[in-house]
Amino acid sequence: MFMEHLALTYKCHSSIGNSLDLKIMLKEVLITFVEDTNASNGFFYLKDEQEKSYLYLSYTENSEFTNELSIILESNIKELSFTKIIDLEDKKILLIPLNNGIFVISYESDDINFEFILSMFQDLIVKLNISIDACLNVQRMKNKNNILKHLTNELKEQQKQLIESDKYKTNFLANMSHELKTPLNSIIVISSIMGKNKNQKLDEEQVKNMKIINSCGNDLLFLINDILDISKIEAGEISINLTKIDINKLIEELVSEMSPLTTQKGLVLEFKSLIDNIVFLSDSHRIKQILKNLLSNAIKFTSKGTISIILEENDDDIIIKVVDEGIGIAVDKLNHIFERFKQADGSTTRKYGGTGLGLAISKELAILLGGDVKAFSALDKGSTFELVLPKKTNIKNISDDKVTISTKDENTVIEDIVFFDMDDFNTEETELLKEKEILVINSDYEFFFPLAISLKKENIKIDYCKVLDEFYGTQTKQYDLILLDDTNLDDEVDEFIKYCQKKEFKINIFSFKAIENKIYINKILDKQELVNNILNSLE
Repeated sequence: MFMEHLALTYKCHSSIGNSLDLKIMLKEVLITFVEDTNASNGFFYLKDEQEKSYLYLSYTENSEFTNELSIILESNIKELSFTKIIDLEDKKILLIPLNNGIFVISYESDDINFEFILSMFQDLIVKLNISIDACLNVQRMKNKNNILKHLTNELKEQQKQLIESDKYKTNFLANMSHELKTPLNSIIVISSIMGKNKNQKLDEEQVKNMKIINSCGNDLLFLINDILDISKIEAGEISINLTKIDINKLIEELVSEMSPLTTQKGLVLEFKSLIDNIVFLSDSHRIKQILKNLLSNAIKFTSKGTISIILEENDDDIIIKVVDEGIGIAVDKLNHIFERFKQADGSTTRKYGGTGLGLAISKELAILLGGDVKAFSALDKGSTFELVLPKKTNIKNISDDKVTISTKDENTVIEDIVFFDMDDFNTEETELLKEKEILVINSDYEFFFPLAISLKKENIKIDYCKVLDEFYGTQTKQYDLILLDDTNLDDEVDEFIKYCQKKEFKINIFSFKAIENKIYINKILDKQELVNNILNSLE
């Protein structure tokens, strides 16, 4: 009998130690007990969190006894803290409680040594509890993982639908804005003409009404323009036109435009420039749009005093400050004023009107130009908004087909334009490649500018020479490739080719002439073909 006890213990320990599948483990234990103790049947009931039991497995698959067992367990489960023996007319039932379940062993014979069986089982009860807990935890984790996978798939699908919905919303807003502007412009123009009452056909009340219609139309037009700008920014349709800008002149023109509004409110508008004759590349239209938004807000929220525009600079940036003496903004609200459709608080919207889009648009436009808009304010003391613009133009997160340069000024240098943060520009990959260097001679900026953008993405550094004499006079560097535009250089190209062949320089020549020579690249090719030709020459 002792040897049987040992064998039984060994079997149970093996099943506990080698399996995390609850059903397999419990089946082995159940079979061992039923067969080694000559039981007629065996069952295992799992207990849930509400202390209710349900049949998990049995020694035999079908049993008419299970319904009767369920009733017995329901009546005993609450006080079942220890093993219990229940006498029925034709059998004896042994109930062995565990932390999360109950073993039920039935015997039809009266000659059963329950003390031995219970002592044998007592050695395993701790290990069984640990193993069952571990198996249940694994099963719970699997169930949770399945639920999480399902939720993740649902979230991905919802994200996809939201992206599509946002795209449709943006397109709808853009299209609706265009559709609304057409009749609205007519309303504004006609009401403006009628409000002047040149033929004296309208009485005073009618003229007043026409002016109200015109004012409301203009307010609505500002709103539509704001929504259109937001839609363009979201859709990536904003375009940047780089030109040489005299910032002092630009601000002086803006002050002249905005002065009637300040005069009408009894405010003083002044411009202080702390720098002289600074010219840089940027988009003058977008800079004006940002400054108009900032000035309009300053005028709107200032009832008396002075509004100042201050122009400053540091080593890298130009800083334009718009300072007012208006109602100010509470410190805890400053973090939210650049969010869309938000103003400092609800009372501001009710009293002063507006959509809360102006500052959001200004911020995003400034970032597209490589700059930023910052705000500093104190309640009831006024506000200062700073437009920071880089001297070396940084074009961020905008595709090259949305950037144009409309200047042929000889003083504009390609290296003064820096492109970075492109979505398709993989910095990790390009850092592993050796940086190539090319020299461009005599190319007009309008032609070469889009090529320069694409070449920058390929980790290629570009130097620039205006004329061949400059190249001959200062040529000390070894370039991977030299590019020459042969426009207006008919007599000098052959000499240039001989010079480069003697120095063993690799060259390409941009030309509108149909010359069948591998060093010539036809300028009528599209941008990508031109870039591919240059990259092929660089191998």
